[in-house]
This record gives sequence, C-alpha cells and structure tokens, in this order.
Amino acid sequence: MQSKNSKIQTRPIEDLIGRIRTLRQKGEKQIVIPAKEADQLADSLTQVMARMVTIQEEIIEALKTAREAQTVDIEMDGGNFSEKK
Repeated sequence: MQSKNSKIQTRPIEDLIGRIRTLRQKGEKQIVIPAKEADQLADSLTQVMARMVTIQEEIIEALKTAREAQTVDIEMDGGNFSEKK
C-alpha cells in the first residue's frame, strides 16, 4: 500500500497517451499493448484512482468543517422585562 504522499507512477499512463497520439497520427485503427505494460498501466491507474478518492474524501471533510465553522450560535439575554422603571 502506498502512503498518502508518495509519488504516483504515471509513466505507464504517459506512455499509453504517447502511443495513442502516434496511432492517431498514423491513422491506425488499433493498438496492442504487451501484458507487462498492461499490468503496469492497470497498477498506475489504480494508484491514481485511489489517490483521487482520498483527496475527494479530504475535500468533503474540509467543506463540512468550513460549513460548521460558519455556523454562529447567538444567545440573547433580554434582561428582566418585568421590572418597571
């Protein structure tokens, strides 16, 4: 398991994007990825998705905390209205 602040290995994703760019330039219709590269790509995408979920949860918690911090409770003491002056 990767720690929260460790670097995600995005190289397999970048490699795939480069291969797709080349595929489009050449007008080819399909791309073949060796099993080892597919495994590395799957691992990299899993890391990215897991990190995104963690970040999403952190953002939701921060928003909840900010919303709670904006709530102000005011109590007023009207004094003793029954006294006549």
